[in-house]
Amino acid sequence: PDAGKGAGEKIPNELRKEYAELSKIKGWRRMLSNFYESPFKLEGYTWNTVEHYYQASKFKMGNKEFYASFSLDAAESNANISKDPKMAKIAGGKTGKQGKEFIRPKTIKVDADFFNTNRHRLEMLRAQKSKFTQNKELSEMLLKTKNARLMHYIRGKPAEEFTGLMKIRKILAQRYTKSL
Repeated sequence: PDAGKGAGEKIPNELRKEYAELSKIKGWRRMLSNFYESPFKLEGYTWNTVEHYYQASKFKMGNKEFYASFSLDAAESNANISKDPKMAKIAGGKTGKQGKEFIRPKTIKVDADFFNTNRHRLEMLRAQKSKFTQNKELSEMLLKTKNARLMHYIRGKPAEEFTGLMKIRKILAQRYTKSL
């Protein structure tokens, strides 16, 4: 559906035409997702999605090999983890297992500082910024969201403001204005 007509979206009728260009982009909402496949480089590796980098970064300090296995180009890459964002989320999850099968070895633990500091937020922002600044199509789409309040919907939970993406959009808009 057009911008403003998706679940939970509210755009006054008089402002709808401002988002006409955005509405022409097929799948623009999916492009905002951390699970959207759009490879980017960060820290010397290529990551298939933001979700891949975010989950990998939980192990960056304590287990470099497992961290690298989430990337597309690591020699020790696990094809399931490096290509499928759902598998990456499972591997980086609390238990590291799907059903009874362990995707992450029991001996590999999340870095102690990841959630106890602001690192989890910083890592997410770094990955999102890399995704949108390294892909022209995505940066143009994000700019076409104008000043809309971007929300992240998770089934069964209250919607959260996608503040990181709105910060990145502001950075992109400033760069674009300077280049004119």
